[in-house]
Amino acid sequence: MENLKIFCRSLSIFCLTLLWVFALSFVASPMAIAAEDYEYYQPVECEKSNTTNSHPTPAVMLIGGGEVGAEGGKKATQWFLDKADKGDYLVIRFGRIGRQAKWICDNFPDAIHSAAELSINTRRGANSQEVENHIKDAEALFIAGGQQDNYVKTWKGTSTEDAINYLINEKKVPIAGTSAGMSILGEYYYSPRGKGLVSSEILNNPFHPNVDDINRGDFIDLPILKDTITDSHLDRLHPPRYKETRYGRIFGFLARLVDDNSLPSYAIGAENGAFIAIDTNGIATVFGNGTNRGADAYFLRAETRPENLREDEPLVWDSDGKAVKVYKIQGTTEGSGQFNLKDWKGAEGGEWGYWYTRYGIAGFHHCP
Repeated sequence: MENLKIFCRSLSIFCLTLLWVFALSFVASPMAIAAEDYEYYQPVECEKSNTTNSHPTPAVMLIGGGEVGAEGGKKATQWFLDKADKGDYLVIRFGRIGRQAKWICDNFPDAIHSAAELSINTRRGANSQEVENHIKDAEALFIAGGQQDNYVKTWKGTSTEDAINYLINEKKVPIAGTSAGMSILGEYYYSPRGKGLVSSEILNNPFHPNVDDINRGDFIDLPILKDTITDSHLDRLHPPRYKETRYGRIFGFLARLVDDNSLPSYAIGAENGAFIAIDTNGIATVFGNGTNRGADAYFLRAETRPENLREDEPLVWDSDGKAVKVYKIQGTTEGSGQFNLKDWKGAEGGEWGYWYTRYGIAGFHHCP
């Protein structure tokens, strides 16, 4: 009987020791990567077979975010993939794997060496060596749509951010962003932590609480978009109770940039079906859906300051109807127009106009 007690006591001590060792090893490895931290997916037919000899050319694609499968989108994608020189194409996103890599693989098999998706879902995953390696190996990077605040909270200040900026400024590969992916590419970027602004809110109060979510120069380092804020879905209505487009919103964003920044300051807006293709010389061409609506791109240049920019008061930015000079290019299936983002003056194939407001949303005019 005594021997049995000794055996049981020894067994208990042994089990407790195992538990203690396991717990200690877990505590000592706080960066252990779990399945939910990131997910990597590569379609079987697009797996890497060998090392690529690609020599990518730097380029940028800003996508309005609502056009899927149209001929203009395919032409724009081909333009973008040509810049990758048959290299490895990577989609990054938050929360889940999507179908972008599979779509590229199915429609452009001869234009790439491989295609894959990487969903980076936690800061632990964003700091992992595996994620960093996947990004740095890419010859073309596509940032998917979603909610830009998820990207900022999860990727900003991590190895993921460093790897993206390495691709842009050292490896010099083409980079694209759609919807939220477009919105985070400017030096200034809007990253709402809750419900996003609508036009009437910012025009009727340029210091609306949600405007605090405009950030500057602390995330993606894309030199061609210096002093610039971007916004997508300009023509999309915000349902159900506002039914407002975003033209006034981007105008309001620009007013706040002018307040914070030296002149001139800039903004780029894309309607749902617009693909803004920017080459290595800073020349932007616009692809679209081939219709007369929903594929326009706008390049806004502010050279005056608002007459009234105060908290809880409507924005007044008139300057005799010439507050902001705007160039509009209507996208086509083959690509149209040219706008020089290095001097913000050289342009052809579109039309110049002015945007202004004489009293908040009620006095807002945008033409063309």
